[in-house]
Amino acid sequence: MGSNTMATSKPKTLTSANFDQALEDHRVVMVDFWATWCGPCKSMAPDLQQVATEVPDDVLVAKVDVDKQKKLAKRFGIQSMPTIMTFVEGEHHSTYIGATPIAGLRAALADADKPKRKGFLQKILGG
Repeated sequence: MGSNTMATSKPKTLTSANFDQALEDHRVVMVDFWATWCGPCKSMAPDLQQVATEVPDDVLVAKVDVDKQKKLAKRFGIQSMPTIMTFVEGEHHSTYIGATPIAGLRAALADADKPKRKGFLQKILGG
């Protein structure tokens, strides 16, 4: 396994066939739901590509072409492109709609990488 393989040099393309497996295989997954006709999608593609080269092995940066993967777009209720979704340990974490600059993509991954805070309010409120 080389450290400079094609898989690490660009976002992985996900389909209905491999989407759930990708979520299972990676601790954190960032998915760009995009379309070929979407101008903002094209403008943020280089930033997404750059971020894909920066992540550790247990983090995946991926793309889903909504025109080719209509079932996935419907499953996640995608109505605007681009839509960035993050998943942590297979569970949906966050959704970001619209073109996201590289700093925003990095921040979204950093946010998804934080420890879960379930029960945090109950601890504060003593509930």
